[in-house]
Amino acid sequence: MGNLDDAIKELQTINAHLAEISANLQQRDRKSDESLNVIRKDLWNIKNIVADEGIQNRIVQKGVERALAKGFGYLLISGLMLYIIGKFFL
Repeated sequence: MGNLDDAIKELQTINAHLAEISANLQQRDRKSDESLNVIRKDLWNIKNIVADEGIQNRIVQKGVERALAKGFGYLLISGLMLYIIGKFFL
């Protein structure tokens, strides 16, 4: 019976040690999950910022194109007016 009692005590000690290891692993898993969630949120925010910047860049580009087109139109009309004034009055 002595050997059986020693074996049971040893198994109980091993079981307690395994329970401690399991608790530590679960704690690490929770920390890892929290870290991954933070990283996911940060990546989502970065994606949204990049998308917003892309939209803003397209809006600015369209505005610049319109301004250049208007400027070219005004320049063309001014040139035609000067041509007509020069042709008829000079």
